[in-house]
Amino acid sequence: MRMKKNIFFKILITFSTLFALCFIWHTYGFAIGEVAVGLNAGATYDLNAMEELASRYNLAMEYYSANNAGTETDQITVPHAPVFGLNVRYQFNFFFFRIGYHYTAPFQSMDGSITPAGGTRNKIKMDVFQASVPTTIGLLVPMGSRSYFFIGCGPSLHHTSITITQSNPVQTSPDFSFASIDRSLSSNKRDSYTGAFVGYHLMIGAEIPVHDKFTVSVEWIHQQGNSHQIENDGIGADDAELKTPKKSINVMGDFVLFGINYYIVF
Repeated sequence: MRMKKNIFFKILITFSTLFALCFIWHTYGFAIGEVAVGLNAGATYDLNAMEELASRYNLAMEYYSANNAGTETDQITVPHAPVFGLNVRYQFNFFFFRIGYHYTAPFQSMDGSITPAGGTRNKIKMDVFQASVPTTIGLLVPMGSRSYFFIGCGPSLHHTSITITQSNPVQTSPDFSFASIDRSLSSNKRDSYTGAFVGYHLMIGAEIPVHDKFTVSVEWIHQQGNSHQIENDGIGADDAELKTPKKSINVMGDFVLFGINYYIVF
């Protein structure tokens, strides 16, 4: 929790400083080039590489069901996730520098279940979110008055979390757990991983004006990055606290974003 507060505090300070600089430039006329602030929204899929993890649990449920008559299963699905963000951009001639903030988490729940014949239902739920601060340096290709095609890249600071909970992970009658089928899966009541790390991204997009000071934009962002091995904040089937197994979070993915931008300095 302290890590979350520290990261979001740093993000707030960064944006406050940038907005203060924009105000000073606009008031005293010291800026060369233009400064714009933007809001954007869009969608992404397979957030934090959850599809592979969900597929492994689904395969384990299918295997057990095929070999044990009377088993009931409900497969885990991975939905698209909405993305919301904001950014501050400074551009000069054919170059731009941009810092942004994106937050994404699925609206739909990622859950499933398995109920062995004569056993108790085990409900599996997966919770995930990702917050990122991409810093981009790029090129602008003018296509008209404040119409641009742009491409850029740079580092991204990611703050990510994955939590998997199971209501009854170890069955006593019949004897069953996911780990008994696939050793890479968990038989804990909770496995939780939260960490911050740096990756990188590539951005491609276009922008057109809708007013003297407003433009609309569309962009595609591809990002990559892997965390260090993160300690588990887990609870075992016997309710004991756990720090293992450790896990690395993969943030490779693609974002499609639509935005509106306001130019502060001319």
